[in-house]
Amino acid sequence: MAKKGRTKGEKPEALISALQAANEDLRSKLTDIQIELHQEKCKVSKLEREKVQECKRIREQEQHRHTATLTEQRAKWHEEKQKELQALRENLVRQHEQEQARTAKIKDQENQRLKAALSAMRDGSGEKVRTALTLEAKEEARRFFDVERVKLLQEISELKQTKKQTDEALSTMIQADKMKAGDLRSEHQIHQEQISKIKWDSEKDIRRLVDEIKSKERTIFSLEKELENAIGLLQKLQMQKDALDDQLFLVKEAECNLGSPKREIPGRAGDGAEHCGSPVRHRKAEGNLEMDMRRNQRRMADLNSTIRKLEDRNSLLVDERNELLKRVRESEKQCKPMLEKNKVLNKRNDDLSQTLQRMEEKLKGLAKENLEMKEKISSHPPLKKANCKSLNDLDQAHDDQEIEFLKLQVLEQQSMIDELTRVRKKLLRKKRHKRSNRP
Repeated sequence: MAKKGRTKGEKPEALISALQAANEDLRSKLTDIQIELHQEKCKVSKLEREKVQECKRIREQEQHRHTATLTEQRAKWHEEKQKELQALRENLVRQHEQEQARTAKIKDQENQRLKAALSAMRDGSGEKVRTALTLEAKEEARRFFDVERVKLLQEISELKQTKKQTDEALSTMIQADKMKAGDLRSEHQIHQEQISKIKWDSEKDIRRLVDEIKSKERTIFSLEKELENAIGLLQKLQMQKDALDDQLFLVKEAECNLGSPKREIPGRAGDGAEHCGSPVRHRKAEGNLEMDMRRNQRRMADLNSTIRKLEDRNSLLVDERNELLKRVRESEKQCKPMLEKNKVLNKRNDDLSQTLQRMEEKLKGLAKENLEMKEKISSHPPLKKANCKSLNDLDQAHDDQEIEFLKLQVLEQQSMIDELTRVRKKLLRKKRHKRSNRP
């Protein structure tokens, strides 16, 4: 009986040691998982810092490259403008030389004709020759004046037509730029809304997962406390069972010694007669001990079942925690392309805002220049007919100055329109390239 009690006492001790070992394994696994989670968080933060630094470096490189290309383009445009101005200057100088040669030739012819008329007058042709010469000179001057007036009117009409065309082209360009600016603003607003939505969703998922992990850790901690309390209660019951086994062993020895009065029960020498004279009390004590044994066995069974339930629940919680960690990693993997897309959209928004600002500045400058040109044209006095008595008194300096001024204005407006068309084509090419690269 004593051996059986000892074997029964050894089984719960083995079970308790196994449970303690399993609990220690679970604690070690939990600490390893917490360490791995902390390491993963550190790695993620380090990767995010590296990505931010890389994006800054790429942005700086792009900015340097854009500034270099912009300076090169400005230098090219300046060279082209200088070449155009040089060609226009040469053309105007050539035209001026041709006009001077033509006027010199006309003057030479007139001098020769006048010399011939003078010689004829000296020869004695008289008053008829003088009147004929004056009439011829007047007719020639009138014809030349009419031809020059028609030519100047044609040039003025051509310049007005070109100015009208340039104004129309400028208004169409301004409208197109305004539409483009509105599209860029709407696209920028849409991108900002998408970025804020993605940030809000990702932060919400991360907070939810962190709250779930914290709640699971709290439940694991409470279950560990319950397991420790159950182990302490089991040890206490085991000690009570050992004490009851010892008492039962003593009672059994006392019953065995009732038939032989020569032997004495150890530790009960003074009460030997009382034990021998009351067997009913021994039977009651045995019944109480058996009831205590059964009660202790039931408690042991209940404790074993609760321990099994706690182990099952602990394993389920570990599985749930692993599942949550897996979901956290998957959410981080899913957030990575979203973060990259967010960075690309931020970069694109910065580029679009810069281009929009440049276009608005150009539009303001063009509107200001257009107003200045209109004020100059309105404030400039119209062409007046020169009252010339002869070919020598015809003064075309004012008309030539007006024509040169109008030509220069037309050339400036044409260069501005060409520059705006180049910028617009460049922006359209960039937009098409971005749309083709968009997934």
